[in-house]
Amino acid sequence: MKTAKKILIMLLALGLIMSFVSKKSEVTNEDDPKKELEHFPKAKEGMVRYVIFLDKKTNENLYQIELIPGKVMNVDCNIHSLIGKIEEKNLEGWGYTYYDFSSDGNTMSTQMACPKQENKNKYISAQSIMIRYNSKLPIVIYAPKGYEIHYKIWEAGKDKKSLEN
Repeated sequence: MKTAKKILIMLLALGLIMSFVSKKSEVTNEDDPKKELEHFPKAKEGMVRYVIFLDKKTNENLYQIELIPGKVMNVDCNIHSLIGKIEEKNLEGWGYTYYDFSSDGNTMSTQMACPKQENKNKYISAQSIMIRYNSKLPIVIYAPKGYEIHYKIWEAGKDKKSLEN
């Protein structure tokens, strides 16, 4: 009789442990941003899909992402900027956001006289945008072939108190 009670208690304990393990694996799968990537369309002809996966942060409201589209170009000593824009789009039916970058490759630059030196390959960026930090979803950006997407992670500093004047 005592043996039957011990076996019953052990089976109940094992069942309880297994339910926690099962719940843990379900949560892990739901929180996987790579799983959400399947909802985003593949890149169209002549385009590339860039994906950024962010690390989970304790307080993600203190962070922002700067998306910096651009292209490596052979340029002189002037300051160059790529003409292009990033558009925010909505993934219909899911409520997810993705971004489209477009550019015809034209640049604008200062017109300084450069000393006699060779041109250099440099990353020439277009206008960047700031977006909120969210590690639960991938950041998906579509850009024409030959272009790149760089990004920076910005962190808020401590609150400061303004002075009355």
